[in-house]
Amino acid sequence: MVFRIVAGSSVLLLARGSVFASGGESDPSMLVMPQFGLIFWTFVTFLLLAFILGRFAWKPLLGAIEARERSIEESLDQARTEREEAEKLLEEHKALVAQARRERAEAMAEGQRDAERIKGDIVEEGRKQREKLLEQAEAQIQAEMRQARAELRGIAADLSIKAAGRLLSSQLDEQAQRRLVEEYLDELEQMSDGSRPVS
Repeated sequence: MVFRIVAGSSVLLLARGSVFASGGESDPSMLVMPQFGLIFWTFVTFLLLAFILGRFAWKPLLGAIEARERSIEESLDQARTEREEAEKLLEEHKALVAQARRERAEAMAEGQRDAERIKGDIVEEGRKQREKLLEQAEAQIQAEMRQARAELRGIAADLSIKAAGRLLSSQLDEQAQRRLVEEYLDELEQMSDGSRPVS
């Protein structure tokens, strides 16, 4: 591209120079007809320009182009590497998410099993405590009933002994018998009220 511009401009300059050299007359056929001088100086100009460009411009241009190509290749390699790393990280992330979901599901299932087991243990413990309390209450009731019967027997025996002792110690007249029966009835009433007679 640069060569074309330089060659084109040198041809135009030489053509204009030859026109001016011919006294300013412009003949359009001169540009089309080949002339040895024009071809020679165009070729010399081209070689000189190619030498100058090859010496001072081509190496830096080619170096810049090669450096650009290298940087583009490095950028492509880096982009490819980063894409591979990103895909690898994405796969690892997906695996971690799947593992976390599995662990969460397992933890929830285990928690539910533990809750069911604890609930069963609590119900069983409550049933055992209820049965134990019922047994203790029944045993206490039985013991209190035995104690009440024993106390009733003792009270009845005491009253019988007292009544027999009074009967034997007193005369058996009608008034004494009546008074003895009334006292006995009073003691029975006191016993039915829950108070033990005083001996």
